[in-house]
Amino acid sequence: MHARTLVAVTLLMGAVALPAPAWSQATKDQARLVFTISGGAVVGQKLWSSAPQPVHFIDPADTLALARRIRSNIAVGFGGAYFPGEHLGLAVEGFLIGLGFEDQCRQVFSSGSGEVAEACQSIQGATKSATSVFLSAGPILRFNSRKLVSPYARGNIGLTFSNQSSLRTTGRFLDPAGPVDLLIYSDDHDTRIAPSFAVGGGFTAAVGRGYSLRWEVRDNIVGVQRVTGPTPVTGLIPPHKLVYKHLFSITIGFDVVLERRRGRRY
Repeated sequence: MHARTLVAVTLLMGAVALPAPAWSQATKDQARLVFTISGGAVVGQKLWSSAPQPVHFIDPADTLALARRIRSNIAVGFGGAYFPGEHLGLAVEGFLIGLGFEDQCRQVFSSGSGEVAEACQSIQGATKSATSVFLSAGPILRFNSRKLVSPYARGNIGLTFSNQSSLRTTGRFLDPAGPVDLLIYSDDHDTRIAPSFAVGGGFTAAVGRGYSLRWEVRDNIVGVQRVTGPTPVTGLIPPHKLVYKHLFSITIGFDVVLERRRGRRY
């Protein structure tokens, strides 16, 4: 499902799920301890490109133009927040952000090798799924905490744990003995841990005693290894560096309020 479609469905679900009576009954209570489960979409972004990458099957060598982007993905979050006062609190969260990839390949120069052409074709459009988690904590600032609708802003800092290499690139071709993998770029790490950050904002709306809905838009600034150039031959670890990609997300969440400070009722 494309990210735009998922965002539209998410917003529609939120609009339908909000009971009409809740809009007419402000509780005047102040939530102190809140647990949240949320879901939505993360928008992908281009990660790296590398050309011309030589592939030495015969002379002169074939060359390829390779590229990789971070795929749009479904996001799921679990978190909690504690507010010692009316406005400023501390939030902790685990955010399943995905970090799957989609590859592109184009032959810049072809020597006529069918194996290289077939390997490049297998790379073109190939996708790789991942299960990356962003664990973070940070301040959250809310406004109108005793009202039915309460806007807020937040900032998070933490670590992203990824189980998919953003460098390793492999094509495949057939020979008489069967499928053969052509390793273009190698990587000595299957998993990586990188610093990451997030800034976002949204609002909560009470839907009953101890429950509320939450809408949030966020910029997830995620650390990912990026290929910075080709290698002289295939099968090597390419030159790379850590970069920070802005992966925007929109989510809708459900809050369970476990502690309240009573306010006056009018």
